[in-house]
Amino acid sequence: MFYVRTADRLQRTSVWRENLDGGLEYLKEVILEDSLGINDELERQMQTVVDTYQCEWADAISDPEKLKRFRSFVNDDRPDPSIIMTSERGQLRPA
Repeated sequence: MFYVRTADRLQRTSVWRENLDGGLEYLKEVILEDSLGINDELERQMQTVVDTYQCEWADAISDPEKLKRFRSFVNDDRPDPSIIMTSERGQLRPA
C-alpha cells in the first residue's frame, strides 16, 4: 500500500524503489519500523482491498451475457464479423 500511495501512475515497483529517497534502507524503516506512523492505516487500506476484491475474469465467465463478448476467443469456429483479418508475410493477423 505504501507503493500504491507513493509511486507514479504505472510506475514499476523496481523503478519506484530505485528512485525512492533513502533507497531500500528508507523503505525498511517505513515498513518494518513504522517510522512514519502509517502502518495501521496501510493495513486498513490493504484489508479494504482484500475485502472488496472481485476477479473480473471470474465474473465474466460466470455471466452468460458478458461471456458472449469473448465468443471469438473461446475455441469457437464461427467467425466474428467485427474482427477483420489481413495477410502479412503469409500469416493472418487482425487488420
